[in-house]
Amino acid sequence: MPTSPTDIANLYNILGAGELSRLDTHPVELLVTLRTIREALPQAPQRIADVGGGPGKYAFALADQRHLVDLVDLSPGLIQIAQVEQDKRNAAGQKSLQSLAVGNALDPNILRHGIYDAVLLLGPLYHLVEESERVNAVANAVRLAKPKGVLFVAFVSISAHLRDIAMRDPSRLIAEKEFYAKYLQDGRYEKFKPGVGNVHSFHTQVSDIRSFFADNFADTLELMELRSQEGILGGSLDSALSKSQPQVAQAWADLMYEKYSTGEEHLGCADHLIAVLKKKDL
Repeated sequence: MPTSPTDIANLYNILGAGELSRLDTHPVELLVTLRTIREALPQAPQRIADVGGGPGKYAFALADQRHLVDLVDLSPGLIQIAQVEQDKRNAAGQKSLQSLAVGNALDPNILRHGIYDAVLLLGPLYHLVEESERVNAVANAVRLAKPKGVLFVAFVSISAHLRDIAMRDPSRLIAEKEFYAKYLQDGRYEKFKPGVGNVHSFHTQVSDIRSFFADNFADTLELMELRSQEGILGGSLDSALSKSQPQVAQAWADLMYEKYSTGEEHLGCADHLIAVLKKKDL
């Protein structure tokens, strides 16, 4: 059954400002991801499409680095939060986004085709439970990119959810035995949560990410690297760093990036995994 965009938008309308602050409490994920983007795009300004970028945490950080960023997200509530930040920056004469709008990663005409040096898909694939939808979202991102443009595509690891319930509610593994037997097979997490509504999310394994691109995009994309966005500090092990001095958090993020984010033995430690891909010049 196709994912309901209304349900996803409603979920993030409810989460609201909490989505903006989430990365503040997980600084390694934020800093490793920004470095991953910076290493792939060493020169600024580059034109970047941030598709499904929520309230713009990454988009504004990249604008601060002089990149030209267009932000699109499915949630009107999150775009409204981004607009408040945009207005503040414009009033202060600070660097801001080129544009921001409500839009769906599954819309082939979400932005202009073939003009972007980079396309970020750091959120949409978390919530597209059908593989055909994930293929569609990535194909749309490919259309936006220039030849040799770079795509950054993020996934949530199945390990992330298992660690979470082990810490918070371990009895669920038995109480919801049939649900978890299926979940471990297909990565689909679809539930109704009181006060939130229908939650659709998709979680995956490292090997399945590689297979996804090899099976569907061998002719159009080259997988440059697959990286753990938390290094070995998945499962909220980086949360204490949110209270540290910025240079301390940066030092840990640099260590994770350089030593603990691409080795096969470390990828399973991630809550989030980012694939860096280059569009082939056909």
